[in-house]
Amino acid sequence: MATIEQLQLLKDGYWEVPWKGKGMEQINDNYYKGFEGEPEIQFICRKGETSEIFVIWEGYFDQIMRLIKPDDDGWKGLAYYYHLCLGWYEESPWVVQDLHTALKQFESIDNEMISGKAAEVLKILCNLFKDAIRYRFEIYINRE
Repeated sequence: MATIEQLQLLKDGYWEVPWKGKGMEQINDNYYKGFEGEPEIQFICRKGETSEIFVIWEGYFDQIMRLIKPDDDGWKGLAYYYHLCLGWYEESPWVVQDLHTALKQFESIDNEMISGKAAEVLKILCNLFKDAIRYRFEIYINRE
């Protein structure tokens, strides 16, 4: 199991700087700036008392989620909650139960179908979920 010092925090779209100390909260809102007053989605990575918050404009999240395709049995994972307006729409913050499925869904998106800031957000989300799985921390989604 990873220590807090081994966990990485989001900086300029990449996981580069180790978390240190307890009770710290780091916020990256680079992908919400300019959209103040509009709905936002927060991805809260939590390990003990330490948290990292990645804040994005809901429009970027919508672009990404619309590109996830249902499988033969219908919607699964995050796409299920998104398309039925459940989870973080009903209760925030909402814990992501299946990080592996969420990561697979994000990775399944055809890069040809997404560009600009939404593509950057997708890359960050993939890295965020990979590290959450690797270092065993929780991810919550909060909609404001």
